[in-house]
Amino acid sequence: MELKKQVIVILLLCGFLTFGQKLLAQVPSFREMSQESGITDVADITDVFGNGAAAADFDQDGDIDFYLTTDEDIADRLYRNDGQGQFTDVALELGIAEMGSNRTALWFDFNGDHRLDLVVAGENCVSLSCTDPIRLALYRQEADGHFTEVAAQLNLVPGPAFDLIPFYGVGGLTAADLNNDDYLDLLLTVWGGGIMLFQNNAGSSFSEVSTEVGLVMEKKTPWQAMVHDFNDDGWLDIYCNVDFAGNKLWINQQGQFEDQAEAYGVATAFNEMGMCMSDYDNDGDLDIYMTNITRDFQGQPQYNVLYERQNGQARFREVALSEGVGQSGWDWGTTFLDINNDGRQDLITTNGWDSLFWEPDPTKVWMNTNAGFVDVSAQSGLNDMLKATSLLAFDIDRDGDQDLLQTLKDNPGTQKPLHLYGNQLELLDKPDNFLVVQLRMPGANHLAIGSKVSVLADQLRSARLISAGCSFYGQEPAEAFFGLGSRQQVTEVMVRWPKGEVSIYDDLEINTVETLIYEVVQPPMQLEATVMDEGIELRWQDDSDDETGFVIHRSTDSTFAQYDMIFLPENITTYMDIEKLSERNYYYRIRSHNEQVYSDNSNIAHVQIEQDAEVMNPKWVVAPNPIEGTELQLKTSSDYEGMVRLALYQVSGQQVWSLSLDKTADQQILKCTIPRLQGIYMLQTQTGTEKSWHKLAFTGL
Repeated sequence: MELKKQVIVILLLCGFLTFGQKLLAQVPSFREMSQESGITDVADITDVFGNGAAAADFDQDGDIDFYLTTDEDIADRLYRNDGQGQFTDVALELGIAEMGSNRTALWFDFNGDHRLDLVVAGENCVSLSCTDPIRLALYRQEADGHFTEVAAQLNLVPGPAFDLIPFYGVGGLTAADLNNDDYLDLLLTVWGGGIMLFQNNAGSSFSEVSTEVGLVMEKKTPWQAMVHDFNDDGWLDIYCNVDFAGNKLWINQQGQFEDQAEAYGVATAFNEMGMCMSDYDNDGDLDIYMTNITRDFQGQPQYNVLYERQNGQARFREVALSEGVGQSGWDWGTTFLDINNDGRQDLITTNGWDSLFWEPDPTKVWMNTNAGFVDVSAQSGLNDMLKATSLLAFDIDRDGDQDLLQTLKDNPGTQKPLHLYGNQLELLDKPDNFLVVQLRMPGANHLAIGSKVSVLADQLRSARLISAGCSFYGQEPAEAFFGLGSRQQVTEVMVRWPKGEVSIYDDLEINTVETLIYEVVQPPMQLEATVMDEGIELRWQDDSDDETGFVIHRSTDSTFAQYDMIFLPENITTYMDIEKLSERNYYYRIRSHNEQVYSDNSNIAHVQIEQDAEVMNPKWVVAPNPIEGTELQLKTSSDYEGMVRLALYQVSGQQVWSLSLDKTADQQILKCTIPRLQGIYMLQTQTGTEKSWHKLAFTGL
């Protein structure tokens, strides 16, 4: 028996190694190319927290440029991209003469003229207490492309708020329209001092309003903040990581903010520093990753945090350790990116702390595979041991893959301020289709900061955030990059604009940068479905004046994984569906559309065709129970034929998942994929009008 076990283990190991070799053969390598791209050394480099970079197409020529902050008495740099990945410093030429100790910068159009302006945050005295320790510079971009510094005249000044702090540092910058007036407001976080919200007064001035709107911190050690509409109410919320204390999730209640981090499950009290948001599990909503000091720190075990949001639920679940991305050292910058364009978001962190009790850790790259996250740092060439700060992902040369920018701290033997890593995906023999989506709105928020972009392409659903401010002292460009792998068509792109309106676009060309213009059609409301003798009657309320027609989606699956489409003309509010009448469930939803876009979906209407009374409803058994993994099996001996509706509930009564399956007469086992869960849940099975309940235990494995 013991020999048999050893043989099994050897076979399993061989299988794993074979799988690993196949997997790693598809890892793209990254090539460091900063010097050949025109990035020159600096005379001195900041240590401790380091410096950051802000990437954006500031000159609107189609490629991504970036601004680099530097140490005291070293000129900041504005690197203009020539479109081929060659950069030239044009800061002084365009009127930006920053010689202070700067930490971070941010591109945002503060006055609504559709030209990107630049705010730079730094420190007037470094690691010392003084008056006016934090400085802000705001450079307005003029029509000729030059910049004029206007911070003082627009009242964008921290003032005495942070005076005489014994130890402090700029935490981060974030911009978004937080009061729904279309103008982008500015958040400044200061480690040691707290948070300031500068409300934008229609581009004419700024007013600091953090206290009066409820942005209050007990522990004043924030780092990066990011903005996203967590509850889909059309008002952007603020999530802020906090050192040594619980993180803050300020939910925006029409201009007033309330911390609900505990309620959402995102109040971890470690040493969170860098932050990024994306859809790593491809379920259409945004997840959060934050870096940490991932060893025992002051007697407490800590790890990086991955907050997974499942199926649009309000509460997040922390899964970093179970997903294998919890441990990587003393981390700073981080970002999600798709290194191999397969449609899954990979993850990278950079490190950097060198002291008597701590040595630098390697940069970490985790590839998101069918088998979960796999450490491919060495294979990718992104495993340096340098002290670094920011990590930004963007396509430097517009060749259809994501490259990397890593800002460096003071490292022995080099005066490089940053690394540029070129993605060599083209060297792999694999499909690497992609789509880049840019958004444009009328008004002051021209780049649609705060929007969420979702793509549906041949069973792939994935979402991205359009933001201003991320990583650590960083900013990535306001565009959404989607790897598509071998997929040849994008079925639809759904945009949830900053104030909650939804637009759905179709027929987008792949392997391009697509610019989607703001266009909104109001969705139908109050859809109802009734079984009649003639068929299924649908009725709805039409509140739109500008649609040119409707499209009905009809499905036997409550998730609409597959559906039929019925196209109808404009200005009607009823339809009789007589095409199919059989003994099964039907689900309906409806969209309005015009020549450019579709509206959001209406509510879902469900009908159930009466079944033959002589057919006995089946009795179900769930086995195995407890459940490991994500497969649910239901067993029965009944020859029932028809629809089976499944719904999973928390013990509190909140529904977390549902699905409808079509059972044939000879089917005795039904299998389906469910979310990965842990704890006790209740499963409701419904066939015809009969419902039954099953108590299930999930291991979370």
